[in-house]
Amino acid sequence: MPNLPMNTTARRASLYVLAAGALVAGAVSAQNAAPRPSPQSLNPRAQSTPPQNAQPQGENAEGAGERIITITYDGGTRNSPDLRYGPYVYEHPEPDGIAASVSNLKIFAQRGELRAPAEVLIAEAEGEREASFSGGVRVERGRLTATGSALNYSEATGRGVMPQKTAIVVQPADAKDNEVDIQANEVAFNVDTDTSVSRGNVNLTNGNQSAEAQKLVFEEGRDLAVLTDEAGQAVARRENDDGTFLTITADEIRVLTGTDVLLAAGNVSIVDGDTTTTGDTVYYDDEASRAEVIGNPAVSVDEAFGSTIRGGRIEQRTDIDSVQQLSDPTPSFDAAQFRLTGEDAAPGEGG
Repeated sequence: MPNLPMNTTARRASLYVLAAGALVAGAVSAQNAAPRPSPQSLNPRAQSTPPQNAQPQGENAEGAGERIITITYDGGTRNSPDLRYGPYVYEHPEPDGIAASVSNLKIFAQRGELRAPAEVLIAEAEGEREASFSGGVRVERGRLTATGSALNYSEATGRGVMPQKTAIVVQPADAKDNEVDIQANEVAFNVDTDTSVSRGNVNLTNGNQSAEAQKLVFEEGRDLAVLTDEAGQAVARRENDDGTFLTITADEIRVLTGTDVLLAAGNVSIVDGDTTTTGDTVYYDDEASRAEVIGNPAVSVDEAFGSTIRGGRIEQRTDIDSVQQLSDPTPSFDAAQFRLTGEDAAPGEGG
């Protein structure tokens, strides 16, 4: 090809620039028909780390910044049919390669998905988005670790729900104490507090003590468990050294697992061998092997000896198999220690 004069080359370069400018102008005009994506929506790394100071509008705005979820996928992939509106699908070859954090909760899984409400840009939907995790999920918060098959989280409610069989292990605050093991059909975590709610065939084990119910509210920082069963009663058992069991049944049972003390309220019964004691409220101290029963009246029946004791306040010693009526009607325990945070009163407060 012959060499062109310098001025001809310059004219051709100018034509190329004009053509490129026309293409850019056309592309900008086409984009005006749809909302413009924010820089975060085009940057996978920026999308996986939403701004921490973003505050959604409306009734969920107060404190909702701490409900914003952050998802990382180092070594994995993120795919989406639409970078502006999502959903974003995260996958990783490692079982816990997808890592998410929200407030006091850490979530690990092999697969995750982040969704925005319909017709809302995912980068502008903070506070309204939902995330789901599957392929095996591990949740960590403080001394608690929960494992299950899936978890669904809502920024609007601040609740993460593991909807299928879930196992929880809570390590003791003191290394010499026993860990708490919880099994349930479903567990919900509230990121605004340190409380979890387990539902469906709940089993709690703490050393030689266990409990069964249909609902368990567990306040992790205080190791406080509240067990109820709308269709029946909650049951707590303590295995004795000889393999027999002390069984406490009540409408509601509260346990401080760190100190091994228990408060049961509502149609309470204690069965220990041949002795059955009933009342309105029972306080049981495992270390002291002592139960205090409050009732109107409280009644203790020893079938082996055919004896019955009645009174407003009865002491039952499980280590020496003795029962006695106490003359002072004032309870020796403080029921307030069994209050959940924010609760006005625990059962049995006021005597």
